[in-house]
Amino acid sequence: MSKTYTLNRRDFLTKTAIAGVGTTLGSLPLLTSCSNSSNNRNEKRTPLRTFDSIYIPDLPDKAIDGKPLNAALIGCGSRGTGAAFNFLDAGNGLSIIACADVFHDKIDDCRALLKKQYGTEIPDEMCFTGFDAYKKACDLPVDLVLIASPNCFHPEQVKYAIEKGKHVFVEKPAAIDPKGYRTFIMALRQAKAKGLNVITGANYHYSRAFLEAYKHIQEGYLGRIISGSVIYNASNEQYLRHKKEWTDMEYMIRGHYNWNWVNGDQVSNLLVHWIDVFMWFTHLKPIKVSAVGSRIRRIVGTVYDNFSMEFEFENGVNLFGMVRRMDGCDNMVGSVIKGDKAAWHSYDMSIRDFEGNILWQYDEETANTQHKNNDMYILEHIDLINHIRSNKVIDIAEVTANSALACVMARESAYTGKICTWEQMLVSELDMMPKDLSLNADMSAYKTIPLPGMPIAVNQS
Repeated sequence: MSKTYTLNRRDFLTKTAIAGVGTTLGSLPLLTSCSNSSNNRNEKRTPLRTFDSIYIPDLPDKAIDGKPLNAALIGCGSRGTGAAFNFLDAGNGLSIIACADVFHDKIDDCRALLKKQYGTEIPDEMCFTGFDAYKKACDLPVDLVLIASPNCFHPEQVKYAIEKGKHVFVEKPAAIDPKGYRTFIMALRQAKAKGLNVITGANYHYSRAFLEAYKHIQEGYLGRIISGSVIYNASNEQYLRHKKEWTDMEYMIRGHYNWNWVNGDQVSNLLVHWIDVFMWFTHLKPIKVSAVGSRIRRIVGTVYDNFSMEFEFENGVNLFGMVRRMDGCDNMVGSVIKGDKAAWHSYDMSIRDFEGNILWQYDEETANTQHKNNDMYILEHIDLINHIRSNKVIDIAEVTANSALACVMARESAYTGKICTWEQMLVSELDMMPKDLSLNADMSAYKTIPLPGMPIAVNQS
């Protein structure tokens, strides 16, 4: 059976029992290239891009030593706790000194795990709750913030952190609506002007396997890019019972995976990983998308449980996408990118010509002997820390911001039943954030389920 090179953060945390794993890759050597045809091996290839024109991180097993770095964690759920562990595992002289979350029990759980795993004690006076807790954390004399709050909060929290002069690690997606995208992009420009680093949680950018595939594609192994497919079909439907002591706002944030205004629905929350890989590998932007989606088994919330879509990208390139979250179905997660000479398959990390000959395949066994750390979740923090300690600025977050907007395009196309364009999204006034961010806010307007082609929507009370 072929090995699938996929792992999301929730799976990662489950499989490691929130213990923090340390396994990474190295990036520059081309680990293995094999073929059944000498003609294929010796064929002259036209590079898509030269290596000096693209960013390929150097991925040591551990961050370089340097000045101690203190971080504040914003968003203390499972993803935030995992990000904190990954940061602490990345090198020496690293500390988490503050926590912020809307809910105090999330902070308590995170603090207990940090103490158990790392002996990290975070005092009460360095823990902040409420919707403005992130501001209090950013106001502290910390070097960077780790943002892993629900998706809707990412743009404003990144913006404030940059205004306060902090380096930033922020989980994916960068934004879930056009207003958030523009906020995020402006924050990135301010960060660059200030010499600050921003890295998003698009972890495949720091997978040694994906980086090797990326380099081979840029070398011209696929030829001219023609099309691709991206699929994220998974189980775990994720329901949360509404406790009577919770307000609607609290229920929605705690069960954020069920409410589209909080997490952006399945395209922004799950398929974003693979749409991002396609846009990163091809350096193309979408022009338009036509999408469909529906609720088949969902009984709470406003998100769909399935989407299908077809994008038209620049240069006439087409991308098919599918995402489904249903228990009891076959799962499939990965991507194929086709050129006019060969195709890359994430499912076994290979490049094959159209006769089935393997032109290149990632050699995981060799990689594991070359590096002690092959964990992309830690490697992204290593790259961030190395840039901070070297006084260098990494400028790659706009790539993942663009993939986030592409996901918004697909979601809105499915919600409305209309073709959606990139240019429309760039200027759209769509803003999914409630005007009243308080636990007692009236959330009745945020319970409507989108119905494509219909002037009214169903209210999910």
